[in-house]
Amino acid sequence: MDAATFLCCVEAIKSGDAAIQEDAANQIAALNDPLMLPQIQHYVSDASPLVRRVMLWTLRNYTSQIEYSSLLSCLRDPDMAVREAALVLFMEGGSASTCALVDAVSSTDDSLRFSAVEALGQFRTAEAVLPLIAAAVSENPDIREVAVLSLGVYADARVIPPLIAALNDAPEIRLAALEGLKTRPLSSVDAGKVSGCLSDADPAIRAAAVAVLGEHAPDSCADDESSAVRRTAAQVIASPEILGKLCGDAEPSVRMAAAESVGKRKYALEDVLLPLLSDEVPGVRRAAVTGLAFSQRPDVVSALIGCLSDPKPGVQAAAATALGEIGGDEVIAALSASSQSGNAILRGIMKNALSAAMKKSSSE
Repeated sequence: MDAATFLCCVEAIKSGDAAIQEDAANQIAALNDPLMLPQIQHYVSDASPLVRRVMLWTLRNYTSQIEYSSLLSCLRDPDMAVREAALVLFMEGGSASTCALVDAVSSTDDSLRFSAVEALGQFRTAEAVLPLIAAAVSENPDIREVAVLSLGVYADARVIPPLIAALNDAPEIRLAALEGLKTRPLSSVDAGKVSGCLSDADPAIRAAAVAVLGEHAPDSCADDESSAVRRTAAQVIASPEILGKLCGDAEPSVRMAAAESVGKRKYALEDVLLPLLSDEVPGVRRAAVTGLAFSQRPDVVSALIGCLSDPKPGVQAAAATALGEIGGDEVIAALSASSQSGNAILRGIMKNALSAAMKKSSSE
């Protein structure tokens, strides 16, 4: 492509005709001629966001020839699509782009530092860890927050101390730190510092702390005034007594989470779950049905058969699946009758459950 054709394509991209824009953009995006690189770099700063985006996509063909430090400003472009194109370009740039971002973390321009730290959070490269740790103690709270968020995606054990330290920062940074600490193995000392967040004024922070502590969260979390905290407690606490208590919570989402946990842990809490089969919230009924799938009690089997007539297809499907795990002549008869009605998807689920029940019965 010569310079004149290139300019014609740029003008075509600025036209209002989508077909013309697409054709011109495709022509430019296919370029890999080194002689066209200066032209492409010039139009990276064009007034048109679409032109800027096309140029950034095209620069992916020149990754070994471009100076990434000159493109850092594209990461803070006012247009989101342009920022996304710039991020992709940097992510495909290997060590050269990573080095440019690492250097930018030390910039005196806070806007540039913010963009660099945010981008490094997407890279997941070992070279980014130390610069992000340094940024986590920046004087600028926005940079600290994005640095802590970015550190949270790294599995590297080096990120744990700065995340723990961030628990003493502003609320939004504390929350970001807790999100980054989830699923990580913590020492007793670090777990103790996370426990300090259980008394935070912000319920979102208390809930996040419960999630980090997992099965080590204190039973008192089940009595928190915030339903978000109680719901998280229902998801992570292992105590059958606490889960049974939360199954009777006033908040439907807490009841549902507790019933789901009972099912996942295969606890024999039939007397707790049976009343939930008549709960006004379909999600709670469905969770209770699933939690009863491992019971052999006759009253439970009868109750689950009754759920095959629930007004909500999701509850019917869950009941069928649970009954398929239980088996028995009574179950087979009920599933045989139910597999003849309902929509096609539900009938398929019923038939699969019937097949499972018949196999279970024949193997016993």
